[in-house]
Amino acid sequence: MTDGKGKHLGSYDTAKQAAKVYDKEAIKLHRPLSKLNYPKKAPDGYTAIQQPLRSTNTVGYRGIYKSGKKFKSEIKIGGKKTYLGTYETAKEAAIVYDRATLKANKSTSLLNFPDMVHNLDVEPKRKKYKRSSTGYRGVQKTKNGKFSARIDINGRTKGIGTFETSIKAAVAYDQAAIKAGKKKSTLNFPDGLPIKQKSGIVYV
Repeated sequence: MTDGKGKHLGSYDTAKQAAKVYDKEAIKLHRPLSKLNYPKKAPDGYTAIQQPLRSTNTVGYRGIYKSGKKFKSEIKIGGKKTYLGTYETAKEAAIVYDRATLKANKSTSLLNFPDMVHNLDVEPKRKKYKRSSTGYRGVQKTKNGKFSARIDINGRTKGIGTFETSIKAAVAYDQAAIKAGKKKSTLNFPDGLPIKQKSGIVYV
């Protein structure tokens, strides 16, 4: 189909012959490898035309959705959506989507940055999270002088509770983060709870 119109490519004795003719025409049109009958036989260096974004996409990147002031990355694999995380910028989220696309062996025509080279054996370092004024991730001081803890799970903010001290709120955040399967590096106390002593700070 070209420009929305079907194109007759001829009649053949076998389905295999017809499939090869179809692939030859599809390659001329730079169709995605996923649309070919024999993708492994595509010419070396073959590049497909990038599939256009949906008209409803307002972010400008495939697989990226606005979540408050941040950006959520999701990918569909085998008909099932997989959450890839929430990021500070749309570009950062789009790169994560591209890496997941390559790892899933999906068509390169689905990439946001087809010319970007990725080392899939090494995970890129995420920018350090900007902590709140309390000094702890996920902890905010309330108007009555107490401290509330909240956590972002799958792009949604969930309240954990209100506590007398910031450290109690930070511990509650860490417990919720561990339960949600978040990485150790995202915790307030990745090495354990700190206890102040005269000689300094130790962890238990």
